[in-house]
Amino acid sequence: MQNNYILFKKQRDLGTIISDTFKFIRQEYKTIFRLYLKHVGWLLLLAVATGTYYQYTSLNSANSLLENGVEALLLNTFKNTGFSIILVILSSIAYSAMSLTTINSIIKSYVDNMGEIKDEEVSLYIGRFFGQTLLSLFVVGILCFIGFLLCFLPGVYLVIPLSLIFSVIVFQEKSFSDAFSECFQLIKQNWWITFATILVISILISLVGGIFQLPVVILTAVETFTSLEEGAGNSGALGLGNNWLYLTLYIFASIAQYIIGLVTFISLVFIYFNLNEIHNKTGTLEDIDNIGN
Repeated sequence: MQNNYILFKKQRDLGTIISDTFKFIRQEYKTIFRLYLKHVGWLLLLAVATGTYYQYTSLNSANSLLENGVEALLLNTFKNTGFSIILVILSSIAYSAMSLTTINSIIKSYVDNMGEIKDEEVSLYIGRFFGQTLLSLFVVGILCFIGFLLCFLPGVYLVIPLSLIFSVIVFQEKSFSDAFSECFQLIKQNWWITFATILVISILISLVGGIFQLPVVILTAVETFTSLEEGAGNSGALGLGNNWLYLTLYIFASIAQYIIGLVTFISLVFIYFNLNEIHNKTGTLEDIDNIGN
C-alpha cells in the first residue's frame, strides 16, 4: 500500500467527499489524464468538433432568418442544424459513457491494488463495462427526460439515485436491472444529503467552467456592441459563426469544460462508496477479515 493511499471504502461527509475528490486528483492526475487521453481522447475531439459544428450552423441559420426570412430559417434548420444536433447528442452520449467507464475503471484498479493503477487492468475493465455503461446511460437519460417532462421534480428525484448506477455496474459488476435496484437501495434515507453533495459539486464545476467561457462571452458582447454602434442591421453576435477567433475560443472553452467535468465523475465514485459503506459496511467488514492476516 502506498503511504498516500486514499481509502475509498469509508463513510464521508459532504466536505470530505469534496476534499478527497481533489486530493485524489492532485495525487493521481498524471495517470488519470494519460489514461483519459488514451481511451477517451478521440471521443473528446469528436464531441468538441460536433459541438463546434452545431455552433457554426446555428449561428448561420439565425443569420438566414434576418436576411431571408422564416422560410430560409426552417430550411436551414432541417438541413443543417437538425443534423448537427443529432451529431452532438450521439457524440456526447458516447463521450460520457466512455469517460464514466474510464474513470470508474481507473479507480477500480486503484482500489483493488491498494493505490496502484495498472494500465492493463483499466483497459480490461473498459472493454468489459463500456457497453453496459453506454446502454445504462441511454436508458437513464430517457427515464430522467420523461421525469422532467412530467413535472420536473420526478426528473430531479431520479437523477440522484441513477447517477450512481455507473459505479454500481463497475464496482459490484451487476447487470443493469440489478444495478438499477441497488441504486435505490443505496439512496434510502440519504437522498437529501446526496442531492446536496451533487448540487455543491455541480455549482463548483460550473463556476470553474464559467471562467473558461468568459473570453467567449466577452467577444460576443464586444461584437454585439460594435454592431449596434455602427448601426448594422444584424446583431454582431449572429456573425460569429464565421469568426475564427470566436470558434477557436469556443473550442478551447469546450475542451476545458469536458476535462473539468471529470471532477464530477470522480466525486460520484466517492459518493457511491460513502453510501455503500453506510448500507453494506463493505470496508468495515474487509478490515475485520484482515485482522490477524
